[in-house]
Amino acid sequence: MFQSNVRECYCALCRTPKKMTFTRHLSLIHYLQITLLTVVSTWLLFPLLEWKTAGSFFLYWAGFELTRKLLYRRELKCKVCGFDPTWYRRDVRVARKQVETFLKENPDSPLLRAKKTQTSSEMTH
Repeated sequence: MFQSNVRECYCALCRTPKKMTFTRHLSLIHYLQITLLTVVSTWLLFPLLEWKTAGSFFLYWAGFELTRKLLYRRELKCKVCGFDPTWYRRDVRVARKQVETFLKENPDSPLLRAKKTQTSSEMTH
């Protein structure tokens, strides 16, 4: 009946599988929610502000867009290596620095553990 909103993908840097539940754009359901909120707030506040409350649609729309994009951006960043593809598209040096600081702050990251075991096995051979 309902489609699964989960998209499966891989981190571009460390190839860790991850699941994305949020999208960048609002769906039809979100626009219906915005419209319903606008109708209810207009109905409640009409005696005070009259038709000016109909402009609340744009405030709700901006709030929904901002929330959706923030949730999407938070989920886009890899939890294993700290790679953020949106920063990579803007500035590669900033993205690289973010990954380096993420790995310094998280020494128990699975990515670092895998590299340590790989280098230690190469040294023994």
